[in-house]
Amino acid sequence: MTRIRCVVERITFQSPETGYSVLKVSVKGYQELVTVAGNLTDAVAGSVLLIEGE
Repeated sequence: MTRIRCVVERITFQSPETGYSVLKVSVKGYQELVTVAGNLTDAVAGSVLLIEGE
């Protein structure tokens, strides 16, 4: 399991019905934005998230 702390830069897709979201986030140590997908209904641009996943 990987754990990252990131800042939401952009919301690519978000379904209010299912909560499924696709986000572009910035992660310390990475030059490019990282894509994160999952049930993240409360995510808004500028949010700081701690995410776990594969």
